[in-house]
Amino acid sequence: MPLNRIPTAIPTLDTIIKGGFPSGSLVLLIGDAGAGSTEFAYTSAALHSMLKKKPEIMRTASDQLKLLLQNNENLKFPESICYISFTHTKEDLLAELGHAFTPDFPEALSGNLFFKDLSPTSLFPSRNKEDWMSIKTLKSIDEEREIMKELVSTLDANAPGNLVVIDSLTSLFRSCSTYMCWNDYVAFLEELQRRAKKWDGLVFVLLGRGVFDRMREEELMGVVDGVLVFEWFEEGFSRQQAMYMKKFRGLMPHIARDFIIRFDTMVTNTDGFVVTNVKRIFGRK
Repeated sequence: MPLNRIPTAIPTLDTIIKGGFPSGSLVLLIGDAGAGSTEFAYTSAALHSMLKKKPEIMRTASDQLKLLLQNNENLKFPESICYISFTHTKEDLLAELGHAFTPDFPEALSGNLFFKDLSPTSLFPSRNKEDWMSIKTLKSIDEEREIMKELVSTLDANAPGNLVVIDSLTSLFRSCSTYMCWNDYVAFLEELQRRAKKWDGLVFVLLGRGVFDRMREEELMGVVDGVLVFEWFEEGFSRQQAMYMKKFRGLMPHIARDFIIRFDTMVTNTDGFVVTNVKRIFGRK
């Protein structure tokens, strides 16, 4: 049976990873503050929406990427974008995109986006919105169950065949800290990984680096299909953004074969997240 690959829609990356990520992948985007993990998700979602909006561009991109595929692989584009947030509204997201990037980003995304706001203010509007959330009565176990129930139903209805962004794992765990323990979080992620295979789309899950201790980070990384790490490193007298793949089922053999150890990256207001250079093992091409 042929394997499907789903492009990230980031041209400077897809051409390097031979077309995209294996469909059905659950991918953890873990990064230092400001190192590009969120912008990676934004750029992928927005550029997929632009491709969807302009079929002629999609055909061109598809033809180019098909040249990179193996004989037993197919190229697949997501139908739409599902963005799930535990802290922001859709208006907040589009406004942030409008401030950070060209108008094409929010315009394209707004027409191809299913946005689910799972913040307490959205789910439980009966609360006094004039109060600060931090000084309100803590959520009850019933309310935390409702958050998980809404999350699961949103995924079941909108994840199949699509690109999903969950923003973020940190916020989800904090929202359900009374109802769920650490083992419950890991079990949820394991179930999400199994479901992602059936949905045959692509699921990005954001996580801030250092939020959990090293052992727990490693436990989460062991559950998912792929881990992209975003970090800062010192280069001369300046700081440079970089990304590397800690693991990725179906991709690591290719990365190892090409001796790739790091992707130097940057974020621009015109193109979003961009790979500027591929760092390889010294002396290898």
